[in-house]
Amino acid sequence: MSPRVRIVYRSAESENTKPRPAYYSKTLALASVLRAAEPLGSDVEIVFVNDGEIPADRLALMEAHGTVRQIAAGSNRASFRSVVAREAVLSGGPDDIVWFAEDDYLYSPDAFTTLVAAVEEFPEAAYFALYGSDALDAGASGRRAVRREEPGTDGIADVPRVGSAAWYRSFATTSTFGVRGDALRADAALLRLMPFTGGAWDIATCLALQGYRPFGLADLGPDPDGSALRGLVRGLVRAVVGARTTRRASRHRVMLGSDPELAWHMEVHDDSTRSRPSSATAAVDWQALAVDTMFWAADRGIPVPTGSAVASR
Repeated sequence: MSPRVRIVYRSAESENTKPRPAYYSKTLALASVLRAAEPLGSDVEIVFVNDGEIPADRLALMEAHGTVRQIAAGSNRASFRSVVAREAVLSGGPDDIVWFAEDDYLYSPDAFTTLVAAVEEFPEAAYFALYGSDALDAGASGRRAVRREEPGTDGIADVPRVGSAAWYRSFATTSTFGVRGDALRADAALLRLMPFTGGAWDIATCLALQGYRPFGLADLGPDPDGSALRGLVRGLVRAVVGARTTRRASRHRVMLGSDPELAWHMEVHDDSTRSRPSSATAAVDWQALAVDTMFWAADRGIPVPTGSAVASR
């Protein structure tokens, strides 16, 4: 029996100030998730967790394809902690997958079928990433994780290929990731603690889960430009996290990443927003995928803003 996938899709109407590609819209992101979930049939469930008001057309689309929950978290950190707490106590098989999704990613149509294939093929892995090409150098890593100079599977011979992707040990990803049900229940406390470490807490979370110290001694001190109390609390939390990474090796998780990436963060990327994608990921025409998703949505009566994406092709 294939593992069931529960997609927990966090959404908010607010936008950040980062530049976006011409094809970007939150409706496009939602349509791409629905498209990727469609082949799973009855083996997928979608829960939409909305922080604040959502436009009526997008809300109607959510209501037609899953369960909608309304929360008043007010921040990415708070909403993440809320969904982790809820999902950890829900019943489900140990190998069923919870996919935590943010609302500004573009998914490949085969993203979730490939994810399920990887879950079945790699029982040693507890976490799965479809975005990000940072690769872990497990052989060179000690108490601190070492990232490979080359991204994804670049430079690696004989990588396992499952579904539409090759798979490798992931260094880190964002707050969009998949986790087996038994690992989620065991790791919920750590997952809910990590947002209080500040900074790039999603990266720190990935490292801590894999048993690596995400912070050095210099990271435990107060921020000279911030609140003394906030800096003290953050330093204490980081110290606690560091201590927890010394837990028994059997609790150190394996995180695998797909190459090419099967989900794309719809931002205009540069060296300050993400590290270099793998060669396979760089070869993907994400704008073409966006346009293809728009046509898929149009065939189903789902209006997706096109921006200048269609006109420019």
